[in-house]
Amino acid sequence: MFRKTVLLTCLFTPIGFIPFLHPQAAWACSCMRSTPEEQMERADVVFTGQVIDKKMKTVESTPFGGLNLVQWTFEVEADHKGSVSEKVTVESASNSAACGINFQMGERYQVFANQSDTALRASLCSGTRALTDKQKEQSQAPLSCAGGYGNQHKGNGAISN
Repeated sequence: MFRKTVLLTCLFTPIGFIPFLHPQAAWACSCMRSTPEEQMERADVVFTGQVIDKKMKTVESTPFGGLNLVQWTFEVEADHKGSVSEKVTVESASNSAACGINFQMGERYQVFANQSDTALRASLCSGTRALTDKQKEQSQAPLSCAGGYGNQHKGNGAISN
Protein backbone atom coordinates (compact mmCIF):
# COMPACT_ATOMS: atom_id res chain seq x y z
CA MET A 1 0.00 0.00 0.00
CA PHE A 2 2.83 2.39 0.91
CA ARG A 3 4.50 1.69 -2.42
CA LYS A 4 1.30 2.52 -4.32
CA THR A 5 0.95 5.83 -2.44
CA VAL A 6 4.54 6.83 -3.22
CA LEU A 7 4.06 5.93 -6.87
CA LEU A 8 0.86 7.99 -7.15
CA THR A 9 2.49 10.91 -5.33
CA CYS A 10 5.45 10.87 -7.74
CA LEU A 11 3.10 10.68 -10.67
CA PHE A 12 0.65 13.45 -9.75
CA THR A 13 2.86 15.95 -7.89
CA PRO A 14 4.36 17.44 -11.10
CA ILE A 15 0.84 17.97 -12.46
CA GLY A 16 0.08 20.11 -9.42
CA PHE A 17 2.79 22.59 -10.45
CA ILE A 18 1.31 23.30 -13.88
CA PRO A 19 -0.76 26.32 -12.73
CA PHE A 20 2.45 27.96 -11.47
CA LEU A 21 4.21 27.79 -14.82
CA HIS A 22 4.14 30.98 -16.88
CA PRO A 23 3.10 30.33 -20.46
CA GLN A 24 5.21 31.96 -23.17
CA ALA A 25 3.60 33.76 -26.07
CA ALA A 26 3.82 31.82 -29.32
CA TRP A 27 4.47 33.65 -32.56
CA ALA A 28 4.28 32.65 -36.19
CA CYS A 29 4.75 35.00 -39.11
CA SER A 30 2.39 34.58 -42.03
CA CYS A 31 2.24 37.22 -44.76
CA MET A 32 -0.50 37.84 -47.28
CA ARG A 33 0.78 37.95 -50.89
CA SER A 34 0.88 41.45 -52.33
CA THR A 35 2.40 43.33 -55.24
CA PRO A 36 4.99 46.11 -54.86
CA GLU A 37 2.23 48.59 -55.76
CA GLU A 38 0.02 47.27 -52.93
CA GLN A 39 2.94 47.41 -50.50
CA MET A 40 3.58 51.03 -51.53
CA GLU A 41 -0.10 51.85 -51.03
CA ARG A 42 -0.18 50.34 -47.52
CA ALA A 43 3.08 51.92 -46.31
CA ASP A 44 3.11 55.31 -44.63
CA VAL A 45 6.79 55.82 -45.45
CA VAL A 46 9.07 54.26 -48.07
CA PHE A 47 12.76 55.13 -48.23
CA THR A 48 16.14 53.79 -49.30
CA GLY A 49 18.89 53.81 -46.70
CA GLN A 50 21.83 52.12 -45.03
CA VAL A 51 21.72 50.58 -41.53
CA ILE A 52 24.04 52.48 -39.18
CA ASP A 53 22.88 51.50 -35.65
CA LYS A 54 20.94 48.87 -33.69
CA LYS A 55 19.39 49.03 -30.19
CA MET A 56 17.18 46.59 -28.28
CA LYS A 57 13.87 47.70 -26.74
CA THR A 58 11.27 45.83 -24.68
CA VAL A 59 7.64 46.92 -24.71
CA GLU A 60 5.38 45.63 -21.93
CA SER A 61 2.41 44.67 -24.05
CA THR A 62 0.95 41.32 -23.03
CA PRO A 63 -0.04 39.52 -19.84
CA PHE A 64 2.65 36.95 -20.70
CA GLY A 65 5.51 39.46 -20.86
CA GLY A 66 7.06 42.08 -23.06
CA LEU A 67 7.55 42.25 -26.78
CA ASN A 68 11.20 42.53 -27.78
CA LEU A 69 11.82 45.06 -30.53
CA VAL A 70 14.95 46.17 -32.32
CA GLN A 71 15.37 49.84 -33.16
CA TRP A 72 17.30 50.14 -36.42
CA THR A 73 18.74 53.52 -37.41
CA PHE A 74 19.18 54.26 -41.10
CA GLU A 75 21.08 56.92 -42.97
CA VAL A 76 18.52 57.84 -45.62
CA GLU A 77 19.60 58.12 -49.26
CA ALA A 78 16.17 58.84 -50.77
CA ASP A 79 12.57 58.95 -49.62
CA HIS A 80 10.03 57.49 -52.04
CA LYS A 81 6.85 58.07 -50.03
CA GLY A 82 6.26 60.28 -47.04
CA SER A 83 8.96 62.47 -45.60
CA VAL A 84 11.85 61.33 -43.41
CA SER A 85 14.94 63.08 -42.11
CA GLU A 86 18.52 62.17 -43.05
CA LYS A 87 18.57 59.65 -40.19
CA VAL A 88 15.51 57.68 -39.22
CA THR A 89 14.81 54.91 -36.70
CA VAL A 90 12.55 52.00 -37.60
CA GLU A 91 11.39 49.34 -35.13
CA SER A 92 10.92 45.67 -35.95
CA ALA A 93 10.25 42.57 -33.87
CA SER A 94 13.41 40.89 -32.64
CA ASN A 95 12.79 37.58 -34.41
CA SER A 96 11.43 36.39 -37.73
CA ALA A 97 8.74 34.24 -36.09
CA ALA A 98 7.12 37.53 -35.04
CA CYS A 99 7.68 38.94 -38.56
CA GLY A 100 10.76 40.86 -37.47
CA ILE A 101 13.40 41.89 -40.00
CA ASN A 102 17.01 41.10 -39.16
CA PHE A 103 18.73 43.99 -40.93
CA GLN A 104 22.49 43.75 -41.40
CA MET A 105 24.73 46.61 -40.26
CA GLY A 106 26.13 48.60 -43.19
CA GLU A 107 23.74 47.08 -45.74
CA ARG A 108 21.32 49.06 -47.90
CA TYR A 109 17.55 48.50 -47.90
CA GLN A 110 14.39 49.83 -49.43
CA VAL A 111 12.23 50.12 -46.31
CA PHE A 112 8.43 50.09 -46.27
CA ALA A 113 7.27 51.26 -42.83
CA ASN A 114 4.08 52.27 -41.04
CA GLN A 115 3.63 54.82 -38.30
CA SER A 116 2.52 53.30 -35.00
CA ASP A 117 1.56 55.40 -31.98
CA THR A 118 5.20 56.05 -31.11
CA ALA A 119 7.47 54.95 -33.97
CA LEU A 120 7.91 53.77 -37.53
CA ARG A 121 7.61 49.97 -37.76
CA ALA A 122 8.56 47.52 -40.50
CA SER A 123 7.97 43.79 -40.78
CA LEU A 124 8.74 40.88 -43.07
CA CYS A 125 5.29 41.45 -44.58
CA SER A 126 5.71 45.16 -45.32
CA GLY A 127 7.73 44.77 -48.54
CA THR A 128 11.12 45.83 -47.18
CA ARG A 129 13.98 44.37 -49.20
CA ALA A 130 17.78 44.35 -49.23
CA LEU A 131 19.53 46.22 -52.03
CA THR A 132 22.91 45.28 -53.43
CA ASP A 133 23.36 48.03 -56.02
CA LYS A 134 21.55 50.89 -57.74
CA GLN A 135 20.38 48.67 -60.61
CA LYS A 136 18.62 46.26 -58.23
CA GLU A 137 17.00 49.19 -56.40
CA GLN A 138 15.57 50.60 -59.63
CA SER A 139 14.38 47.23 -60.90
CA GLN A 140 12.53 46.44 -57.66
CA ALA A 141 11.18 49.89 -56.87
CA PRO A 142 7.39 49.99 -57.07
CA LEU A 143 6.05 51.85 -60.10
CA SER A 144 4.37 54.38 -57.83
CA CYS A 145 7.84 55.53 -56.72
CA ALA A 146 8.23 57.31 -60.04
CA GLY A 147 6.83 60.79 -60.47
CA GLY A 148 6.05 62.82 -57.34
CA TYR A 149 8.20 60.76 -55.00
CA GLY A 150 11.88 60.05 -54.84
CA ASN A 151 13.52 62.90 -52.94
CA GLN A 152 17.27 62.42 -52.84
CA HIS A 153 18.99 63.24 -49.57
CA LYS A 154 22.33 64.97 -50.03
CA GLY A 155 25.14 65.01 -47.50
CA ASN A 156 24.53 68.69 -46.62
CA GLY A 157 20.95 68.09 -45.54
CA ALA A 158 19.37 69.58 -48.65
CA ILE A 159 16.54 67.76 -50.34
CA SER A 160 15.87 67.99 -54.06
CA ASN A 161 13.55 66.27 -56.53
